Formats: sequence, structure tokens, C-alpha cells
Amino acid sequence: MFWILIIGDIDDPHVAKIYSLLKKRGEHPIVLNPFKGSENSISYTYDPLSIQINAQGNAVEINNIKSVWWRLKPNLTSVPETKEEFERSKFIHREWQLTLEPLKYFLNECFWINRRETDALCRNKPYQLHMAKEEGFKIPNGIISNNKNEVQKKVRAFKQFVYKPLSYYIVPPDRVLYSSIMTEEEVSQKSNNIEQAPCIFQEYIEKDFELRITIVGGKVFPIKIQSQQNNATKFDWRKDQININYEIFDLPKSIEQKLLILHQKFEIFFGAYDFIVDPNGEYYFLEVNPAGQWLWLEENLNLSISESIAEALIDNTRN
Repeated sequence: MFWILIIGDIDDPHVAKIYSLLKKRGEHPIVLNPFKGSENSISYTYDPLSIQINAQGNAVEINNIKSVWWRLKPNLTSVPETKEEFERSKFIHREWQLTLEPLKYFLNECFWINRRETDALCRNKPYQLHMAKEEGFKIPNGIISNNKNEVQKKVRAFKQFVYKPLSYYIVPPDRVLYSSIMTEEEVSQKSNNIEQAPCIFQEYIEKDFELRITIVGGKVFPIKIQSQQNNATKFDWRKDQININYEIFDLPKSIEQKLLILHQKFEIFFGAYDFIVDPNGEYYFLEVNPAGQWLWLEENLNLSISESIAEALIDNTRN
């Protein structure tokens, strides 16, 4: 009997959906959640080598795993209240990371969504932008730097510009750092913050609408986001993604073909791509998230993204 390993949280609606689809089709998924160590475990023993995963009442030897979906998100359920709790939380995270990362070696022959090496590289914003530009996509003019003088010199040329983080900043329950419009004066005032860590500053592109294009293997799911119809979402649609109009979009074949080539060069199986389309019909690549959300779009527009992911995990288990 072959198993499908999901590394993530069964309470994540995306994981729960795929897990349910796999079970309905008679497959054998197992979900390992490192943030619930009392309910999940992994054991390495040697002479001979044995790696066993225990979760949902199942004990699975990794020799019986054929497909892997890495859907591990940051643990944002609580905030450490003391320095000791904070250091303890970091320690636990490091220990799990160092235990799970070798699976990319021990399960190298398996099918992965996505392979760890390509996933890690693809999350890198400077790399993403370079690859998109190389493939012929327009990208917003900008700079990624912690050099306050270079940043200030660059943004002077822009009528408006946007600050974006390279990763994420979330403090539960509701403090989230989004993309935001800034002024030269604000950049000057916050120059000490800029020096602490590199930032992305890009020229603001006027939007007609935005696109979220989810790719699963060679299947493309383009969604038009009417972000400009809601004042709360004009600069970043994620600020109120429930109260926006979405529709299935007929992506021009030239854009689709170019995007599929870029997707192949990233060497990822799954990716969620964000684009701006300006009032002149020009397409601007913003970013790709190799573990982006899709479920709310699927439910809104009756898409088959989850089915496509489940099918890929099943097909490669049977091969």
C-alpha cells in the first residue's frame, strides 16, 4: 500500500480539502503537522535506516510514500509572551525544520509539490523579478535595497511608489504588513528602518484590474480581480479579498504560453502568479507564490484547482 504525505496542518482548509478528495478516491493520505508534536511524530533509526511517520492513527514507513505535498505554513496561533517562550518557540521550529528538511533527500524519488530546492529559490523576490524580466514580461521599475541613499535617489523619479516586504510580517490576531503607498518624506523619516533590512520599492502602476493566475502542472486558472472597485483593495487586494468581484478570465494565448515557459523554468509544479493589467492593456508581473491560497477563488467560481492537485498526487502514486 502506497501513501501520500502531506506536511502541513489538517485544520488548514486547503489541506482538509485535498485530504478529503484523496480519501474519497480510496487513496491513503497522511498529514504530518510539526506544530502539533503531541499528535504527530517522525522517527529516524539506524542500522538499518528506518524513517517512520505517525499521524491520524497511522504508522507509515517512508519507503511506502510515493507523493509529497509540502503545505507547511507559519504557526501564527499564538504570540510568545516572554523572551524565554520566544526562544523556546524558535528552538522547536529549528528542531523540526532540521528533522523535516532531510526528507527531500530520503524521498528524492517521490513526486513533490513543490520540490524543496526549487520552492525555496522561487520564493526569492529578486530572483522572481529577474526571471520574469528575462522571459519578456514587464515588471514595475524599482529597487530592492537597505541602502537608504540609493532608495531615496531611486524613488525621486517616481510620481507614486509602493513599498512591499520581501516576505511577510504577521502578528496575531490582526496585524499584517501589506503593500502600501509611500511618499518621499516617509522614506526619509523611516530611513533607519530601511537600513535594518532590504525593502522593495516600486513605481506605482495604474491598474485597470489585477490577475491571480494559478498553475497546477500545465493547467492554467486565470482569475480577474476587480480590485479597483473597492477603495480598501485599490493598492493591495488582499486587504479585503472577500468583498471583491472575481471572474474567470480569458488570458491571451501569448501571455499564457510565456507564463507556462516561466513556470517550467522555475521548476515548480504549483504556483500562484499575481499580475497587474494597466489601462493600456499592458501586463506587469508582480510575483509568484509557490504555496499561494486558492480555495476561496475555487469556491467562488467553481474551479477545479483542488481536483487537479489531488489528481497529480494520485497519478504519481500509481506510477
